[in-house]
Amino acid sequence: MNTKKILAAAAVLLILAIGVGVAAFQNWQEIKKRNANPAVEARQAVEARDLETFKKFVDLDALVEKAAEEILTEQINETLAPAAYSMDELKLRYEKLKPDFVSAATSAAEEYISTGKVTFQKNLTDAQKFLKDSGAASCEIKSISKPQKEGSEKIVTIIFYNAQLKFNFELELELEPVDENFWRITDAKGFENFYNGYRRALRQKLDSLNAPIARKMDEIFKVKSFTLKSEGGDEYGFSQTLDITLKADVKFDKPLAKVIGRVILRGKDDRESLAPFEIDGNKIEQGVQNFSVTKTLNPFVRADADAMKHGFKKNDIRIEVTEIIFADGTTLKPLDRLPD
Repeated sequence: MNTKKILAAAAVLLILAIGVGVAAFQNWQEIKKRNANPAVEARQAVEARDLETFKKFVDLDALVEKAAEEILTEQINETLAPAAYSMDELKLRYEKLKPDFVSAATSAAEEYISTGKVTFQKNLTDAQKFLKDSGAASCEIKSISKPQKEGSEKIVTIIFYNAQLKFNFELELELEPVDENFWRITDAKGFENFYNGYRRALRQKLDSLNAPIARKMDEIFKVKSFTLKSEGGDEYGFSQTLDITLKADVKFDKPLAKVIGRVILRGKDDRESLAPFEIDGNKIEQGVQNFSVTKTLNPFVRADADAMKHGFKKNDIRIEVTEIIFADGTTLKPLDRLPD
């Protein structure tokens, strides 16, 4: 994908929230007729390459902040198993990721609004890589609702289709009155829908690419079954600790250094709580063997709370081996992003 195609990899994710995506002709003609919708005004400002007017209708900094908050929180919940970390550690992780995301998204959005294009350096940052892989530049507007009054605010709902990864998601824009006849977009909800839709779609695409690698990993370390036992929680009854026993059939031609994986608990709306595990190669023998994994569920982490409420049915639990490291330093690992 060349730089021109990236175009909006960082910009569109935020610009979509204020109606700059590609709308069907009939739908857009209908939207143009509606009054008091700053999403329409903002899109017209982008078409005119008028950043100053755009910012009159949209608090771009606020939308960037919200996108960072929702997307990075989902990313942290997915990759770090938050229950294993203190709130201070999670906050530090968020603060470490946030500057790159905010800088990349803001500069790209402003450049796109002003010039109709986005230019990036040769070596993309982590935030730019995510925005490129997520298919943001392919998103199309399917519908924009009329502003609906909620208290002192108005809400506009936009439904998008990600053409690259083929999924729908929805954003809610909050409009606040500046004066009697002027409303401004000041907030948005639903960026997490974009991230979770991207993650599910990416997993489906990667599953087909990773099938041969998964078969090879299964030949070496195949989880045959598992049992799960709840050991209660802390003294206040908030958390819940799970003891998970994996039974695996192990066969290897060369010594193993480490087997890395995760237990995945599915909760409400397919949210997933993760229990990562790492098995030392010195403790792995040939043949069938049991391994223990402990997971503490934190009720203040949404994915964990959803798993606790949903129950622990076997159909809602799966085991993934994510990497096998051999003693000679070679590795066997599925792809975690689509090839360029």
